[in-house]
Amino acid sequence: MASTQSTVTLQNIADILSTMIDIQPILSVGGYSNLTMLTIANDVMNEMCAQSFPWKWNEVQLAPFYTNSWQQDYAGLGAVNLASLQRGIVININSTSIPKPWGYVQVVREQTAATSAWNGPCPFFNAPLFNVNWMWNSNLYYGTWGAANNGNSTLGNNPVAGSVYTNPLGTGSQPNNPITQIIDANGNYLVLTTYGTEGSAAPVAPPNSAAGVEASGTGATTVWTVIDPNQQGFRINPIPSQTGVVWQFLLSGQAKPTRFTTLTQTLFPLPDSMEPYFRQGCVAQAYRYSQSTKVREKFSFEWPLWIKSLVLAREKEDKERDSARFTPARSVLGSGGPRGSWAGPAWPWGGPPGY
Repeated sequence: MASTQSTVTLQNIADILSTMIDIQPILSVGGYSNLTMLTIANDVMNEMCAQSFPWKWNEVQLAPFYTNSWQQDYAGLGAVNLASLQRGIVININSTSIPKPWGYVQVVREQTAATSAWNGPCPFFNAPLFNVNWMWNSNLYYGTWGAANNGNSTLGNNPVAGSVYTNPLGTGSQPNNPITQIIDANGNYLVLTTYGTEGSAAPVAPPNSAAGVEASGTGATTVWTVIDPNQQGFRINPIPSQTGVVWQFLLSGQAKPTRFTTLTQTLFPLPDSMEPYFRQGCVAQAYRYSQSTKVREKFSFEWPLWIKSLVLAREKEDKERDSARFTPARSVLGSGGPRGSWAGPAWPWGGPPGY
């Protein structure tokens, strides 16, 4: 993908900039010429990705995860590159229907911790079945192995000695499982990776274990895996019931800006069609690092012009019709049903007439 989508290297950009009289001295810093160009390139890529527009070339598809009984938070196994969520759907993964039933997911910035007592959005046609936001693993909710489910801060059902974890895939109805993520006695963040039966003691990994280290409790057939608390996971709402449909989440988002570390890197994921905009940004940003006052003053003029040029870059990817739409809550004449159901982007003031 990288070789076909992006063939221009950062060295190619540096070579072009080096032919410009005002910029050539900026790049030729004794012993640090590469560092100056890398700094300029990272500045430009960060600015492009900071624009409030979901670039198609910067989109990433996230690994699926599956709902579990009474569980709101789902710690990630390796998600580190997500800047923001963009859209998503859920699929009734155990359904034998072809095609499988599915529903919309609404991505949001943040949600509070909650319990499954609230039923959430009304599931009428086109309404999101779930809200979802990403969080750092360290800020998600974790169960406490062996703790009672009453009289403490626990929000879900904790694993205890003899707890059975049934794989939710292919089982039909969602099995009644305890929470699948805990913090062990040594402070490691653990996620269940092999289903089975818990033993007589909790799983514990060695102190300060690296992500990927596995642990099992005494006599257990389950396996837990250490995750990095500084990686990313997800919070959903409403919270799944004890049993019922197993929903597979399929989410996409915008990646964090690529960081350039060598001049041999291509501009990937930036496609070659976007290279002129990137190059123009590097020219404008280079003026900022000039030792000459007159040359440095060009930055205050060229950089805003380049920011405006990104509007043209957006138009290259913004020629298609958006699938979003606006639906009035009732007709112009004022008739229609009650408006007390789910409110969201499609129906900001309540559901459509009749719901």
